[in-house]
Amino acid sequence: MEDAKLDYKPRVEEVEIASIQWTSSWDSIDKPLTSAPKATRLQTYLAYLTGALRSLGLNLLVYVLQHFFGYGLDETPKKAFHRDRTMALLRIMIHLFPFFVAMGEVAFNWQGYYMGANINGLSYLQFAAKMHEMAVQSSLAVIVFAYLRHVLFSGDALPIGAMLSGLQLTQPSYLWSMELWGISFSNIPFRRKLSVMTVIIIAVLLASTVGPSSAILMIPNLNYWPAGSTHIWMNVTAEGLWPSRLDGSTIPTYCSQAPNVSNLCPSSEWQSISDYLSLANGILPPVFRGPFSVSPYSVQLTGQGSLRQLVIQRHVYENQSIPHDRAAAQATTQQGAVADALSATSSLWDIAIQYSNSPFFDQRDAVQSIVADNYQPYTLASCGADIIHDEADDRPVAFPIPPGSTLDMLSEKEITDTMLQMLAIVHPSLSRSEILETPGSRSDYRVKWVELPEDPFNGSAIGAVILQPTTNFSQGILLCNVAAGWGSTSMNMSSSPAASGTDWASSSIYDPDGTLPQASDYSQRIAESVLTFKLPLFPQRPINISRSWAEYLDSEIPALNTTVINALMSRKMARKPDTTSANIILAGLVANGLSRTGFDAQLQGELRTVFKPKVNVTLPDGEYWFSNSGDVFTVDPTSSKDYLKLRIDSSVEGYAFSLQGLAPKLAAAVLLLYCTLVVAHLVYAAVSGISSTSWDSITEWVVLATNSAPSIQLRNTCAGVHQMGVFSLPVRVLESAGKEVGGKERFGRGRVGREGEEDHLGLWFGDVDERVVRTGRVKENREYGTMPPGYEHEVGRERDGPCRCRRPAGSNSG
Repeated sequence: MEDAKLDYKPRVEEVEIASIQWTSSWDSIDKPLTSAPKATRLQTYLAYLTGALRSLGLNLLVYVLQHFFGYGLDETPKKAFHRDRTMALLRIMIHLFPFFVAMGEVAFNWQGYYMGANINGLSYLQFAAKMHEMAVQSSLAVIVFAYLRHVLFSGDALPIGAMLSGLQLTQPSYLWSMELWGISFSNIPFRRKLSVMTVIIIAVLLASTVGPSSAILMIPNLNYWPAGSTHIWMNVTAEGLWPSRLDGSTIPTYCSQAPNVSNLCPSSEWQSISDYLSLANGILPPVFRGPFSVSPYSVQLTGQGSLRQLVIQRHVYENQSIPHDRAAAQATTQQGAVADALSATSSLWDIAIQYSNSPFFDQRDAVQSIVADNYQPYTLASCGADIIHDEADDRPVAFPIPPGSTLDMLSEKEITDTMLQMLAIVHPSLSRSEILETPGSRSDYRVKWVELPEDPFNGSAIGAVILQPTTNFSQGILLCNVAAGWGSTSMNMSSSPAASGTDWASSSIYDPDGTLPQASDYSQRIAESVLTFKLPLFPQRPINISRSWAEYLDSEIPALNTTVINALMSRKMARKPDTTSANIILAGLVANGLSRTGFDAQLQGELRTVFKPKVNVTLPDGEYWFSNSGDVFTVDPTSSKDYLKLRIDSSVEGYAFSLQGLAPKLAAAVLLLYCTLVVAHLVYAAVSGISSTSWDSITEWVVLATNSAPSIQLRNTCAGVHQMGVFSLPVRVLESAGKEVGGKERFGRGRVGREGEEDHLGLWFGDVDERVVRTGRVKENREYGTMPPGYEHEVGRERDGPCRCRRPAGSNSG
């Protein structure tokens, strides 16, 4: 195509053939034995060696070998594409190191491997991860260039913006560059356009994320890791430990008096609630109070071998727009029998680990956990103030709506907002005169327990009327509604010897389905346990409490000549209404009492033991435990069919390879995607046998472009490219010999050269005739290198404008 604006003149001077000095030895090194019959076996091996070295980017070492073997150092004709399976496989050696490191990282973390409590030299792994990142980035560049060369070898066009993409993989800005998005505006076929952009974008994303991904999987994580599991059996049924209804028939009669209280009695350790009120009143110095100068979060309860937490949270609904008592209080604590069983099992783990072959043998600070099929009591109390004027007061008695319930659980016609300062439901049969008949001194706080019928009090466990001290005819009363239920929780306990035989139990709500409401920020900040009470979601197993059982919560204290309720209410919170203290006391008393159900249950079964000759003693056989191959206890299947069975999982803190958490999973996905690309490249090289190391550096592309015919479609670009149209311009690499191709002479007649001279390769821009593409495609195993005759860049000659180049007439103009 003639160019009206560019002035090209064919060369007319003769080229002195004799002055061209060709080297004749080193060029054969790139020829395997099959393509060069006269080549020696040494040259064949050197060909494979140099091919492998070039694929690894060790061109400088190839230069040294050239000099060592005495071959000429001038540029010689060379093959753009090789079809030799051995050579192709050797040239993908650059993938081996990053590929196997990536697969090893994923495999180690997939399998899970515990390294120990302490590891020296972890910081060096940061350098190793960086080296792996650079190796992967080099590998990705090879894959991208291999794909681009595959396109060029087939004779198809590539947009100019994609030509150097393999060298820009480490630049995330390439993702929003005109070079990349110019591909989308190119007129090459859509499928080719899509595949090119997909390969490049995936490679850029991998190059940017493989570094942190490798570091995440290469550096062991410090966390708690699984260290075995076992089942335990307790001589109690699930209903016996977590009953749906409690009555006083199972409570020892001596529990009615506080001096004889044992762990079996519902009112045991009522003093812990008194301690809570003291802390909430600010009696202790500020350093011992809860955060933000609010009430403490929990107080201590003791068991036969464990310490538990009675957690109390005030003002549950203070910041929520629901029609419940804003000062309602809720409480929970671990089930006493389960906490003692977990403590005993934790002690066995500590003994067994000392003489085992487990990788955890040097760690005695394991955490034992019961995750599934475990429950603990959750209570919620709401109180409203009222007054009885005299014995003739015949007004109905109303209790607050069941705390934690939703309005759709209740009958709206039963709800009133005029009796108390909150929504309430009238009791169908209780009279005010009955309340006045409550035994006890009128100068003390007294309590009357009231069983609230399910209709209309759906969601209530027990009602309570607290009579306030009075000296006149009127009687102030607090009408309280208490909700209770068994909530699914996980229980944790450390087996650290520092606990001196008594281990702390902690717990949190177990919500595998994620259906429970989120905890408040306050709860998340100050404790492990999370309190929530939202019927009917949680607690899952509602509790109904009889009056006979509740009366054991208010046992007598002969030494103080008072009762538990009077003692606690007398220590009420300062500057707070009685309803606030009543909420805390009732929620805490009921939760504490429920946690003692089945307190006398014991571990059952025969302990597996093993004799240790080194210490001449029989110890628990921990190998079953630590390897998850069995239980540390054996029980008779017949006698244990009604036993409560719980699973205990052990975990230790240390460094380990694991896919636990989101970040390691994402890191593994990144490395697996990279490995998939490597495998695809490996399959392509093995099946096709095609390989090449041409045009994988900027210098080689510059040289190829310099030795190619200029195109009018690239006018005004020598000082920069600012338009996307240039980056979308299709470009091909085709033969550019002086002979006729497709019926036309490319570079003019009168080619000067000798017989057998190799062809030249050049860049062809824009649309190219199909016959030219078909006949000018780069041939496999053909050497290229001769400059086209009569072509040169003329510098310093006449020019009509900037960046003018001279070329012979008839050459490619786009």
